[in-house]
Amino acid sequence: MSEATEKAPGLKLGRIGGVPVYLSNSWFIITAVITVAIGVQLSNNALIPPLVAYLLGFACAVVIALAVLVHEVSHALTARAFKWPDAHIVLTLMGGHTQFGSFKAKPGASLAVAMAGPLSNFVLAGLAWLALQLPNLGLYPGLLLNFFVYANLLLGAFNALPGLPLDGGRLVESAVWKLTGSQFKGTIAASWVGRFIVIGVLAWFIVVPFLKGEQPQLLTMVVGVMVAVFMWQATTALINHAKMMLNLPKVIAGDLMSPASAMMSVATVADVLTRRRNRGGQIILVDPQGMPCGVVDEQALSRVDPASAAQVSALAVSRALGRGAVVAQDSDGRQLIDYLASVSTAEYAVIDARGTVVGLLHQRKIIAAVTGRKA
Repeated sequence: MSEATEKAPGLKLGRIGGVPVYLSNSWFIITAVITVAIGVQLSNNALIPPLVAYLLGFACAVVIALAVLVHEVSHALTARAFKWPDAHIVLTLMGGHTQFGSFKAKPGASLAVAMAGPLSNFVLAGLAWLALQLPNLGLYPGLLLNFFVYANLLLGAFNALPGLPLDGGRLVESAVWKLTGSQFKGTIAASWVGRFIVIGVLAWFIVVPFLKGEQPQLLTMVVGVMVAVFMWQATTALINHAKMMLNLPKVIAGDLMSPASAMMSVATVADVLTRRRNRGGQIILVDPQGMPCGVVDEQALSRVDPASAAQVSALAVSRALGRGAVVAQDSDGRQLIDYLASVSTAEYAVIDARGTVVGLLHQRKIIAAVTGRKA
């Protein structure tokens, strides 16, 4: 994604290793929640003044952001080693993510980039644990270092679970990808594993405490439900996208088009009516260079007085085709999607292998075919 052409996803903090880092507005929400939740808990300790308790709560929120930032930077820098394009990092309500531009990945590279994040958190946890061994740390530094250790262990371990959208899901995705030759089949398999993890998250945060006869903490329940909802929505989007991509090769322009034939743009309405009587189908007008430039509009055609049909230009009853709105009859869904992105028109002239116009294809039919929805 280009920073020059896309709206910034948040407040830009700068660059790390050449990778832009942004802070989403939603980050302030989770920071406030963490600050208050930890502040309330620490203020119950007689050794910690209330103001200090909330300052420590805010420091813990910053510590989590730091752990997430290192996690995402590890993704981005590893991706750069594999020449993945246009990375940027966004710190958000749910932690953070690293966004890349369009590219073709390989199973091994995808797995390496994914696992770099959890590995970095385990390294941070180890370094923080070593720092805890230093003498005379003091109460507050000790509390923060302990929190940093557990935050990194939790972040690393949770993200290493083998289901998308978690990093560990790339392990399942890469395995199925290698086995089947299809990344999208791997994505579907790993996303279903992710859904089972969602069920496990809800069970752990809500069901297990009840089974133990305990009352779940409100904050714990809210965090558990938020994580579960986020993961379920993410897996749904991943599965739908993968199914669409698997369907693209089966979508062929010739199967979606309406029959059509070409006439020179100098033709009259009388010529059009004669062609329709003899051959039927849609009429596509072509310019002197043979390029499709318009489609005869049925409603406009019906309003022409038959007595004056020979004097009315066919262009007068046509709707314009966008420049370059031509697709080959054997184009599949992947090529058609490229046309949607590159040509600003809702209709396309379809030509056969000889360059003859044989049909008219509407954008809505392409979208319906690739998404599985009715046009």
